Amino acid sequence: MSFNFKDIKEFIRIKGNNIKIKILISSGKDGEHFVVVSPALLVSGYGPTEEDAKLSFQENIETFCDDLSKLSPEQKITELKKLGFSQEKYFTKNFSKVYVDENGVLQGLEPSTLKTSMLEATV
Repeated sequence: MSFNFKDIKEFIRIKGNNIKIKILISSGKDGEHFVVVSPALLVSGYGPTEEDAKLSFQENIETFCDDLSKLSPEQKITELKKLGFSQEKYFTKNFSKVYVDENGVLQGLEPSTLKTSMLEATV
């Protein structure tokens, strides 16, 4: 699957106890292990197989969302800002972030060795 990285808008929407996320994830092999990474959330998963890496990543995303949901509204804003998200002016429950450089290249990763896809989930 191919993306124009400049057109991708990652976001987190927090409404009550529900968290909806749309983030860019990348996966590939690093040495003996497969790795799945969300650079925007600083969440990853790994394992000896691609499926194990995906399961590990899913568990870690669930932990991230669970930890985020336990914070006060002010703490949520602070933590999301630390990750580079900003609160949208008119949609105060939305936090958005695009994590690519000015050339449309995913920062800090080797594009030639990656699979890239979008993850949308509501937790």
